[in-house]
Amino acid sequence: MSNKKTVVAAAVALAVVGYGGTTWYTGQRAEAGYKEAVAELRKVLGEKVVVTDEYHKGFLSSQAKLVLQWPAAQAQAADAADAADAAKAADTAEAPAAAEPVAASKPVRLVVDTTVRHGPLAGGRLAAAVSETRFALDGLDEKSTQMLAKAAAPTLTSVHHFTGGQDVRLLLPAGELGDQEVTMRWQEMVLDTALGGGSVKGTWRWPEVALLGLPSRDKSMGVEEEEGEEEESDNDEALPTPPAAVPVERTSIMLTGLESSFENKVIDGLWGLGPGKASVRIARFGMSSTPAEGGEAKTLLDLKNVDGSSVIESDKTTLGMTTQVKGTGRIGPIDFESVGYEEKIQRLDIEALRGFQRVMVEGYRKEGLAKALESLEEQGMGVLMQNAPRLVAALPAYSMKLQATYQGQTGHLEYGAEVQSAPTQEQVAQAGWMPALLKTSALQANASLPKAWLEPLIKASGKPDVSAEDVEGMLGMAQATGYARLEGDKLVSALKMQAGQVTLNGKPIALPMGALQ
Repeated sequence: MSNKKTVVAAAVALAVVGYGGTTWYTGQRAEAGYKEAVAELRKVLGEKVVVTDEYHKGFLSSQAKLVLQWPAAQAQAADAADAADAAKAADTAEAPAAAEPVAASKPVRLVVDTTVRHGPLAGGRLAAAVSETRFALDGLDEKSTQMLAKAAAPTLTSVHHFTGGQDVRLLLPAGELGDQEVTMRWQEMVLDTALGGGSVKGTWRWPEVALLGLPSRDKSMGVEEEEGEEEESDNDEALPTPPAAVPVERTSIMLTGLESSFENKVIDGLWGLGPGKASVRIARFGMSSTPAEGGEAKTLLDLKNVDGSSVIESDKTTLGMTTQVKGTGRIGPIDFESVGYEEKIQRLDIEALRGFQRVMVEGYRKEGLAKALESLEEQGMGVLMQNAPRLVAALPAYSMKLQATYQGQTGHLEYGAEVQSAPTQEQVAQAGWMPALLKTSALQANASLPKAWLEPLIKASGKPDVSAEDVEGMLGMAQATGYARLEGDKLVSALKMQAGQVTLNGKPIALPMGALQ
């Protein structure tokens, strides 16, 4: 073999060995990263949720399978099994002769299958690894299966970079789910997220999603008298008569042209609230209702060109959030030239927020989402009181403003509250937290409503026969009682509380009995 051929062969051999070594290394990293993610999942969801965790490593690619089953489903099956055992064991005269075991419902499982392609050329991309994940539900009953027949499961694609960051794409194919009454349909949804360097950023696109036929009230309303009625069977035993289906008013919601972007820093132990900014644009958002007796749908809301933004700012101990939304369109029967909303939350203690989130996570680990929400409701006040000194010491503040323009005139409603100084331990001991806070906080609310709006607004509320004289009478009554006053062509009202003293339109008023006691 000539020297030239020897050199080429050696180079090829080195390249193959080098690629193989790199592939082996990236495969090791991919497996380690996957196991770390599953470990974190176990911490959040609880050990019982993860019923299968498999990882089969290959040279160029690996296969992983994760099966999740929630404790609520397991508990249901266990309770049913216990009931069956008890029924079988009840072989005494006191036991009901007709006792039968309760059938255990088959638990619903989420099956997550992942293919991991190893780098450095992972699936044709220069990356440490590329993972493709597919989801499936197992154990659905026939009704649920039929409802999901036209819906495809989402897919998740993750590109893991050599620098440690990753790009994640969640894709939900166009589909539809529901039954003959309530239906949800959508076009393809794409969520792109980039993770790395202690931050998360991405974009979200959803061309169209609609929720149709939502019942506006409980279907059982109006059939109470029927539920107690009984009919006779052939064997003279009384059987309950099933309630007849009663038509109900139904609501439909439509959203088109959603585009969003976001970028946030990650704060350890505080999910979704890191400093950063987000924006959203919606081409159209509408709501309509169809009468129970049928007929033409009535427009409840039809907003267009909706632009929203959110900014979260933080120092070492507190954070604040400002949210703004503006658009144009119809609310009820009134077409507004513009509508706007602004909300500000300032100086929220970060450690106190962590406390609330810990309660949610611990509740979820133990008993699932429903019980977690219930647990937060039960423990919320306790957690709030436990963190009250820390929350109040940060001097939090809140404000909200609604603004709209109609027929060239603008009206607004705004209110807010601010803790100006933390109550002393003596004040809290004497009166309790809430009365003490009222004495050390400032609250304000004010409204400005163009006089010309009153007649169309009253008619829109369901009183079409209102006259100009009726409106003037209502204006006079509002002014006579001190609840409002006229300033030019606008009806205004202002409520303030400072140091425990309350004024309405500049005049002192008394607080409810015991509010400051």
